[in-house]
Amino acid sequence: MDASAPLPPEAWTLVTLPDTQFMTLRYPEVHVAQTEWIVANQGRYNIRFVAHEGDIVDCNTHPEWNNARRALDNLLHAKIPFSLLPGNHDLGRWGKSTDRGTLLNDYFTFWDYANSEKVGYFEARRMENSWHRLTTPTGKFLILALEFGPRDPVLDWANKVVAENPDREVIVVTHAYLYSDSTRYDWKQKGATQTWNPRSYAIAKSEGGANDAEEMWSKFVSRHANIRFVLSGHVLHGGTGYLASDGVHGNVVHQILANYQTGTVPDRGFGGAGILRLMHFLPDRTVRVRTYSPWLEQWLTEPEHQFSLTL
Repeated sequence: MDASAPLPPEAWTLVTLPDTQFMTLRYPEVHVAQTEWIVANQGRYNIRFVAHEGDIVDCNTHPEWNNARRALDNLLHAKIPFSLLPGNHDLGRWGKSTDRGTLLNDYFTFWDYANSEKVGYFEARRMENSWHRLTTPTGKFLILALEFGPRDPVLDWANKVVAENPDREVIVVTHAYLYSDSTRYDWKQKGATQTWNPRSYAIAKSEGGANDAEEMWSKFVSRHANIRFVLSGHVLHGGTGYLASDGVHGNVVHQILANYQTGTVPDRGFGGAGILRLMHFLPDRTVRVRTYSPWLEQWLTEPEHQFSLTL
């Protein structure tokens, strides 16, 4: 696949922002470069939506959220719709996920979703969990952004939302789902051998608990014929993974991990080097996944960073 190849007519692009936590902490100019590039290439790639995969910040502090606000304002002003969700570092004092308190709602409001076609929330006008309708050249979609380790009531809500939109293909975005060995997080079977499972955090003992990926799969994702993707970040090691699983209706669900933050291997520096994912949806039902760093001005062309799949 030629990384510079133009898109065919009637194609469109979804951009995902993997964990930006160290960029907002130490390299805010790199995060700004990400969103500036998205705006500059909106027309070239027909970018219709940007989905953040969580860990927007590292320590849930005001300076970091100010940096995130500055970078994401570029999307707002360019009228590019986007979704946010909290990762574990966006929750609790110093981002330790001791509780579900977050400054996310202090810095972003429902007004920031004014460019979305239509939006809904688990809790009125709170940013932790939201859905976004999206009409594209290849059909109607629903972007469903879910918090880190979604609580049982959140999954009940998500089931209802997807059931009420049977004519839309659904893309679920959450923070922690696929592990770096391309298996789902599964506390019951694997416990702490899969590091950073949502069930290992203090929020798992709070009201509503916290579901890991296998619980999300059984309680929610596998039950709906129109769910096509689950996108996530969070995991270090190589920071990439892919799993295709059949739902109970026979539909294939593509589950994709992307994380390039400091600590992944190789570490490209600058808190994650501004690396983002582009998912090009083509008229023939092919989805072309590409990975690019605006900061390094470099395409990542290895098979784990650049591949195609069919819906």
